[in-house]
Amino acid sequence: MSKVGRNDLCPCGSGKKYKKCCLGKEQNAVESILRLVTTEEAAAQEISAVALQTEQPAAAQPAERPENKLTLAKLRKMVSRDLKWEHPSHEQLGLHLIESMRNKFDKELIQEALVLWNGYSRQTKPAVKKMGSFCAAIEYLLSEEYGFLLTQAELAIKYEVTAATISRKVKEMLNYIEEYGMGEAPDTLAELSSLESPKEKEQALLAKVMETPSAKRRVQLARTILEIYPDSPDAYLVLAEESEDEEEARAFLKAGMDAGARELGEDFFKENKGYFWGLVETRPYIRICKSYADSSWFGGNAEEAVKTLEHVLELNPDDNTGARYLLVAAYLYNNKLGKAEQILKLYGKNDAAASYAYGRMLLEYKKNGLTAQLKMLYRVARNVNKHVPEYLLGTKRLPHNLPDYVGRGDANEAIEYVIVNSRLWTSVPDLLKWMLKQ
Repeated sequence: MSKVGRNDLCPCGSGKKYKKCCLGKEQNAVESILRLVTTEEAAAQEISAVALQTEQPAAAQPAERPENKLTLAKLRKMVSRDLKWEHPSHEQLGLHLIESMRNKFDKELIQEALVLWNGYSRQTKPAVKKMGSFCAAIEYLLSEEYGFLLTQAELAIKYEVTAATISRKVKEMLNYIEEYGMGEAPDTLAELSSLESPKEKEQALLAKVMETPSAKRRVQLARTILEIYPDSPDAYLVLAEESEDEEEARAFLKAGMDAGARELGEDFFKENKGYFWGLVETRPYIRICKSYADSSWFGGNAEEAVKTLEHVLELNPDDNTGARYLLVAAYLYNNKLGKAEQILKLYGKNDAAASYAYGRMLLEYKKNGLTAQLKMLYRVARNVNKHVPEYLLGTKRLPHNLPDYVGRGDANEAIEYVIVNSRLWTSVPDLLKWMLKQ
């Protein structure tokens, strides 16, 4: 039997949403049954207790573990210790919200209200002049969500504010919810509170990041991770990926490299150099190093790119992230021809990649100029990927972004190669003129 969603049409045929029709009736029926069952269990326990007084004592049974019920004290603790606040007045409003909702709302709904207020206040940093306006808006939003049918006029009387003020705050919070969602869901908070170490909490929140399509929400989660676990390279990588400023993104990547180095520790690097990537815990560090090298290269700092890529290959000679391809280009651009030749011999022997084929051609040109060997290498390179000259020489137009998928010898490989190596080829205009004549 399929589960009816809160916002689905009610199966009774009324035409209303389930949450505003039969959901409450079913919940009341369930509560009545639970009360009946509880009463019967209590009676049975009394009978058992009387019977035990006349019988021989049985072997001791292990005590049942008490349920982890949500209480007002736990809610206050969540406000004071678990949630982080931008301003003391925001924390005070959270405590005030508990007191104002405690008599009419379930503890789980109060928890949801606190989560909404925490996320909203941290993101928008509102000035709290009158607590009632924010509390009323939060109550109204929950009322709409769960079908309590509280009106803004009723809430205006309760909190001694105007209905217009409540309406304005509701719109502001709805704008926040549209962009960021309700905040950390209660089940997520419960999950985090059950985890002992900051590293475990980091991993749980990173899983949430992977599930989140909203860029702003991903940034919010990444910043939360760094508050809990400052040595998270993956959180910095998220911030870099979502940044619209290249310099800011590069700064995030550099900070992520530093965080990854702290996380692994100096001794770990000494003991495991050459075996990185085979150790799962090293992968966030390798990934962010590669991303930083890419950013440095595209940002015009070829020396920094070389330094970082050499570091990556020293730690991980198997090169699971493809650092070697960019390193060939960076060496050639910096005229480190001997080192470029070493990479081509070490990694390119059995690898039919466009980077190597056209890299050998560039190496020959930089060493010896326009030679017969260069013509032969150009013919070989075109056999490896015939599309590269079309994009290099402008007979085909490059797209603005790198392709999602690349296959050896296809147009996507050529697009990726030309975009990544454009700075290198721009530095050899005479070679491009020569290619036009071939």
